[in-house]
Amino acid sequence: MKNMKRLLILFLLGIASVSVVSCDNWFSKTTTTASTTSLVSSTVASTVTDTSVTATETTTTFTTTTVSSTDSSTITTTTSTTTTTVSSTTTATSTTTTSSEPSLLNIDYSGFSNYYASIQDSTDVISDMASLLRSTIRYVTYGEARYIYYEYDDGSQVVLYDWPSSSTYQQIPLTWGSGGSITSPVSVTINREHVWARNDMKIKPQSGSTSISRYEPHILDNGTFYHSPSNTDSGLYSDLFNLWNSLASPNSTHGDSFFGEESGASAKYYSSGGVFYPGDEYKGDIARMLFYMTLMYPYLTLVDKGDSNAVEGSYFYGYLDVLLEWNAEDPVSDYEIAKAQLNFDEQRNRNPFVDFYDQDFAELLFAYGDPNVAD
Repeated sequence: MKNMKRLLILFLLGIASVSVVSCDNWFSKTTTTASTTSLVSSTVASTVTDTSVTATETTTTFTTTTVSSTDSSTITTTTSTTTTTVSSTTTATSTTTTSSEPSLLNIDYSGFSNYYASIQDSTDVISDMASLLRSTIRYVTYGEARYIYYEYDDGSQVVLYDWPSSSTYQQIPLTWGSGGSITSPVSVTINREHVWARNDMKIKPQSGSTSISRYEPHILDNGTFYHSPSNTDSGLYSDLFNLWNSLASPNSTHGDSFFGEESGASAKYYSSGGVFYPGDEYKGDIARMLFYMTLMYPYLTLVDKGDSNAVEGSYFYGYLDVLLEWNAEDPVSDYEIAKAQLNFDEQRNRNPFVDFYDQDFAELLFAYGDPNVAD
């Protein structure tokens, strides 16, 4: 009987032990973690001004929920949310900058009875200007050039190479006299000076004619064309922008020499070191006449002092660097403006180096040397 009671007690204790272990295992089972991920898109626009390209940047946000048990008797739910948002705006602007540097394209070519209208919107001013000068010229004859006079305000003739202390300065009337010999009110001999010396213009019209009324393409002279023009001839030797009634003696002294300033400035002309100085009053005028010639005619080229091509008797002339200095030192005068207008009235083209002097036309055109525009 006692044994039966002992067995019953042991049996009951075994059942209780199994129940407790089962409950503990329920409360202590492994923590379950639930993780939820959501995708949030944030769009950032970056505008590129000139190209209309939009760049997009995407930001991802993660949200995590964690469920955990802190002990064997209590369940605690903790939610941890982490949100990261990146917002970025980037703007790239492309700006077109117009250069403020002086340029032939920036010159105002209006006025002058719209002569330069075709140049106003040109993108190649040098070539288009040469073409304009060539297409509009109507040559006078070499004989007619004798009677085109340039005058001072007092009505006397501006004669090249005359100087202020001379007895004939501003005393020569508007006349050619008899064969260039003037006897009243002063006695003086004048003739026609080719500022770009004839012997340094070794080119000729393509046709070979010594009498043309309009410009035609020019070619190099093989030595058969050079001549002393007669009064009935017309062409490059009668171009008024290269001719000027001058004192006969200094005209002879000039000869074929290049222009220069070997012995400094002087009110009076002189020849030194193989180059000719025209006198302070005329050096700027001379420069602008030669600038016109090299733009007007192909092959005729102004070179700097010391250039290997600076040889007399060809189609090179000089000196460009010296002439640019003279252009700056001796600005355009009232009588030079009147002279240029008179030339236009007679032969229908103009000298832009006079017309646009105040806009630095010469300095801009020759910034890289003589451009030498071909036909």
